Amino acid sequence: MMKQKQRDLINLLITAKGTFKTSEELATELSLSDRTIRNYIRELKPTIEHNGANIIAKQGLGYQLKISDRQSFDLFLADCHLGGINELNHPINEVADRKRYLLNLMLLEDQKIDPDELSESLFISTSQLLKDISEIKQQLIPYDLTVKKDKQGFFIEGKERAKRHFMMNYFFTKDAMNVLQPISVKNGLSDAIGFDLLTIIILDECREAHLKLSDFIIQNLVLHLSLSIKRIQAGLDIQNLGLDESIATRIEYEVAGRIIERIETIVPIHFPIEERAYLTLHLMAKSNHTNLDEDSELVHTLKDLLFKMQIETGYSFATDHQLFNGLLEHIKPMLIRLERKIAQENPLLHEIKENYAEVFDLTKYYMGQLPALSSYTISEDEWAYITLHFLASLEKIKHDQKARVLIICATGYGSAQLLKTRVEKEFGERLNIVAVKGYYEIDEQLLEEVDLIISSIDLSTMVFKVPVFHVSVFLPDKEVQMIRQYLRKQKSNTSIYDRKTNRMTNSIETSLTELAADYFYYSPQVQTKEEIMNELLTRLSLNESTHYIEQMRSQINQRTKLGTILFSSTIAVPHPAIPVGRIAKVGVAISKEGVYWNEEYPKIHFVFMVSPSIYENYGLTVVTKAIVSLIERKDIQHRLLEAVTFEKFTTEFIKLIEEV
Repeated sequence: MMKQKQRDLINLLITAKGTFKTSEELATELSLSDRTIRNYIRELKPTIEHNGANIIAKQGLGYQLKISDRQSFDLFLADCHLGGINELNHPINEVADRKRYLLNLMLLEDQKIDPDELSESLFISTSQLLKDISEIKQQLIPYDLTVKKDKQGFFIEGKERAKRHFMMNYFFTKDAMNVLQPISVKNGLSDAIGFDLLTIIILDECREAHLKLSDFIIQNLVLHLSLSIKRIQAGLDIQNLGLDESIATRIEYEVAGRIIERIETIVPIHFPIEERAYLTLHLMAKSNHTNLDEDSELVHTLKDLLFKMQIETGYSFATDHQLFNGLLEHIKPMLIRLERKIAQENPLLHEIKENYAEVFDLTKYYMGQLPALSSYTISEDEWAYITLHFLASLEKIKHDQKARVLIICATGYGSAQLLKTRVEKEFGERLNIVAVKGYYEIDEQLLEEVDLIISSIDLSTMVFKVPVFHVSVFLPDKEVQMIRQYLRKQKSNTSIYDRKTNRMTNSIETSLTELAADYFYYSPQVQTKEEIMNELLTRLSLNESTHYIEQMRSQINQRTKLGTILFSSTIAVPHPAIPVGRIAKVGVAISKEGVYWNEEYPKIHFVFMVSPSIYENYGLTVVTKAIVSLIERKDIQHRLLEAVTFEKFTTEFIKLIEEV
């Protein structure tokens, strides 16, 4: 079994993008010894070579990953939980995905969590899992729910009504039900009865009967019932399924009956007995679904097919766990229909073929290669059902490609909503508004979730890792065009718009006035964070007021509360929340041995202390953009570590300024 550090090592080699990494660099990033890195590479080499790639070693340069067979290597990554769908069919590498998975287990599937066992299967530390559970506790407080622990593990305790309230708000909001959005809006599926009401009915009846369904399975049931209602309204009833009469004795049959009864009190239609039997079939296939051993062949072949589709089409189907699980749960009852030659007409077939012909053809071409389906003659109605899942996935991909924007306003609620409305009107197809916040409401977690900031406050004296646009709350055409130009170029480096100059300052000469030998410090030996900070503050205090250092410390602490000043594992950019200096300047400290900043950032090599002026800050824009560019330029970082003088530093740093 591959160790987590070996997975991390492979990820580092992948992200190096064809460049060489020395064992020292890899050891530093993984907090291991050079010898351990070399041992790991020796152990991994045969496995990687067997799976479409090779680790090339060159004396003096280090190691480089070279991929010869992309498809084989991608499948290897999936099997090793290095991107793609893991054994639990959940992409649970990110914190948000992990917490959703934990809540799914504890609430929807009513399981108890053993942190030791689960942390091993998720390939994270127990302490990280406990941290996730601690954050979940905070989310549950408004619902009077608590996380308790007994000998079997953690579980959620509280009133059932409160649990359902939380589940509806967390799992089944409009945004969370993205698998249904493109289908419902464009095809009127929810005209007769809303998806939210159908979800409540299914959730209520299944929980009353102790049937354990995960969020994606409930979404599939909502979709199935919506289509059933549309079929019945169009006179397209299911014919005799030929199911065993013993099905009527199962708890799923009772639950299906209660669900249908509640729907019939809302929608003026009558469900034939065959529809109840078919809903029972879905519930039997989906309920109490805690493992997939019996479906292992279908799981693996479907996973492989989605990877093939991703490689050949460029769409990220293989990493869409809702698509994977949705297809898996759709195909199982579909196989029963095919075996028994049960025809199921699709009321959306004509519309899908007319409006989504390319996706319909893509679905037939690739899914026809799935071994479980290849031996059957499949009708276009059935292909249209499967196409719905791919349409939902493509809609989500389109949604995810939008830039996430944070809107910052200083004035009241009305002004904030005015700016939000203007942004939505002008950029609704290009931007997703994550939040509208006041200046002092900004926090580190929020900043990590956005790609762009639009602010009615002048933030030109602050440094962010994302572009910042200073605009009026009325967002005039001139500012709209400015943002449109950025979106067209799709630049990833920071762009701070200065309203006073109404232009982007790109003068190298101007920017270099903020950098000077007096503000430069090279440290060849180990020093503490406090020592480095004191050294820079002392140098920057030149020609400033008596209280400059004290005010800078206070404002840097304030800025740290608003968001991180650590831009990468090697770069820190401490700067004040509010300017305190008379002259704009940037102090630079280069630590050869690295500065221990905190547990997460144990080896910071570059500290850029930005001190904006209370008057003008024209040159800071280009300098801060160059600092952000340095994050990705490992080659320049490597050379800067040898820059013992200010002249050597500027020789390398000016290359970054020229690029921006």
